[in-house]
Amino acid sequence: MTKYKNLSRIESARLRDWDYSTPWWYYVTINTRDHVQYFGCITRGKMEMNELGKIVEAEWIKTKTLRSNIDLDYSVIMPNHIHGIIRLNAVETRRGESLHYDVTS
Repeated sequence: MTKYKNLSRIESARLRDWDYSTPWWYYVTINTRDHVQYFGCITRGKMEMNELGKIVEAEWIKTKTLRSNIDLDYSVIMPNHIHGIIRLNAVETRRGESLHYDVTS
């Protein structure tokens, strides 16, 4: 395992030969630092979001309005992380053009 600034970290889960600007579905997980449960708690098997969890949910949904080249699929907020699927539909070229791809099939 390599270290960054003398701190432990995991190796990248990215595929070495994959171009992540390729329009496709991407599964994303975002964890809180030190896995602190900022977003709520699990009670009787159900996630109960607190105010911060509701903000995270609103910001996730807001992502679509901020970035016209993506669609959001399923997501779930847990006490210390969020899982979501983002579909990248278009890629901006260096000249500012958008390349659109049909990734629905």
